[in-house]
Amino acid sequence: MVAGSAAAYYGTLASREFVNPARLLFGRPALDVGWVVHNAHPGLDAGRHERMLSSGIPLHCLAVDVESAEPVDLVGMRTVEELCGALLASSRMPWVGGAPVELAGRRYLDGGLAAPIPVATALGAGATHVLVLQTRPHGVPRTSGSRFADRMIVRHLKRLNPDLVSLFHGRIASYERVVEDIARRTAEPSPPYVLGLRPPAGTPPVSQLERRPEVLRTAAEQAERLVDDLLS
Repeated sequence: MVAGSAAAYYGTLASREFVNPARLLFGRPALDVGWVVHNAHPGLDAGRHERMLSSGIPLHCLAVDVESAEPVDLVGMRTVEELCGALLASSRMPWVGGAPVELAGRRYLDGGLAAPIPVATALGAGATHVLVLQTRPHGVPRTSGSRFADRMIVRHLKRLNPDLVSLFHGRIASYERVVEDIARRTAEPSPPYVLGLRPPAGTPPVSQLERRPEVLRTAAEQAERLVDDLLS
């Protein structure tokens, strides 16, 4: 199951159906998460949603409420429709991913705007052990995207709620603070435990919009070896 999930990133999720920046030219999202959430084929397990709902382990999806500009923990989904809505809301990147997702009369965007790595959310929900799988290698700071994309995102957020712009501008500093906290907690373990696994320095970083299967496959294989080595 784990291997199949990783394979989706250099298979299904590397397709033009999911990632296609050219769609922005026609007012459509570059990242179509809805296509992934609502479809099933050999690269997307048809029973994945039902298994999650019946697992007995609650899934927490962090989103940002557009009107309040505050993070919201979406949990307690009971149907496939509710689950898909929470998945879409918590992953709706502004502008690049399309318009906010509406659930029960509220509009939501990607939770990463307020919590780039939601360790605090997990601890606040009562987690005693948190495993953080970080994709950015040691020594590689988070950076902004292109100036054009940033301007378009800021314009998009300003129309929705100007308070969201502050979240967007502060996201990099917020990310780096969380990374430092994860590193400290990993080096000095104490309850509640937080363990961060991160590719070593010198590992080539992978772009968020990368869709070359060979690049993604290599990254997935390196990550699997890293986890095996550190947790064995």
